[in-house]
Amino acid sequence: MSDDQLQLAVTLLGFIGGAVFGFAARTAHFCTLGAMEEAYYGAERTRLRTWMLAVGVAIAITQYLDLSGIIDLGRSWRLSGHIPVGGAVIGGLMFGFGMALVGTCAFGMLVRLGGGDMRALLSTLVLGIVGFMTMSGILARARLMTIERLSIDLPALSSQMIPKLLFGDSWAGQLAVATLLVAALVGWALSSPRYRMKNRHILAGLALGAAIGWGWLVTSTLGQETFYPQRPDSYSFVHPIGQSILWLMIASGASASFLVGGVFGVIAGAFLAAWRQGEITWEGFDDAHEMRRHLTGAALMGAGGILAGGCTIGQGMTGVAALSLTAFIAIASIVAGALLGIRLLIEGEWPQILHHLQALLGGRRDGE
Repeated sequence: MSDDQLQLAVTLLGFIGGAVFGFAARTAHFCTLGAMEEAYYGAERTRLRTWMLAVGVAIAITQYLDLSGIIDLGRSWRLSGHIPVGGAVIGGLMFGFGMALVGTCAFGMLVRLGGGDMRALLSTLVLGIVGFMTMSGILARARLMTIERLSIDLPALSSQMIPKLLFGDSWAGQLAVATLLVAALVGWALSSPRYRMKNRHILAGLALGAAIGWGWLVTSTLGQETFYPQRPDSYSFVHPIGQSILWLMIASGASASFLVGGVFGVIAGAFLAAWRQGEITWEGFDDAHEMRRHLTGAALMGAGGILAGGCTIGQGMTGVAALSLTAFIAIASIVAGALLGIRLLIEGEWPQILHHLQALLGGRRDGE
């Protein structure tokens, strides 16, 4: 195939995986913020179990591909020796708080857009533009001079993959860490008899996790054959939304990519699921207050997602699947920011975050 044909093939493969992502999420009404909110305020944890199942499957597939030599995770920027601690914490908090303001994450906005939500359309545009401004636009210099300096650099040629930090370049150590995490996540997700009867949610979790592995496989193999090789990676939805907006405007002078294909695939898959379930409805803002809240949250997610290196999918699934230390720091910060935002919006006060996290993790009865 020519280079143009290879580029198109990689983009289409990204679209296919994105469509699986969007269809599965819309069918099971999967939402990361919804999972956090349900688990925080009540005993219902169906969506949290789906999330954990998806992450466990993503780790299993991604680590199998790496350990078997099919892909090389070490070539990914997510495992470089540069650990942006400041960006992961500050950006994660910003993203999580913005997610609470909007009511969903970057990926969730695309899923909503597929069902006809015009609020999501405007919020997605704001997120993509602000994210692009933070990555390489007018805000990039400020990011590089401030937040990026709050980083830790490991010795040359080192990797921030957690098993390598613990055990060095040990195949057995990597396998042991991956196996332990997969067993804990999948085991907890399926430990509820009630959840095991929810086939739609289980299938969604399997599909979401498999899509992450699909992304790592395509970008690490076929994606390296093009004239402009793609960095090994999988799905993420902050910077790629900005790239997608840019591509729509200058497609004759720029090539699409796996991640750009994934953005449009999510919208298409969500549309198909919404149409199949009769859920396509045109929705707009109720008033100016709601509009300000959504646009503020979208801007925070755009900037925060770039600082943190990804969103609830980019770091929470793709980065965690690679066992990146930065990913674990970022997703913990996103959860903290989201819980802060939820409490502020619902109860009108700042939470005593440690007290409520202890209550969440410590003794609440799982009603499933």
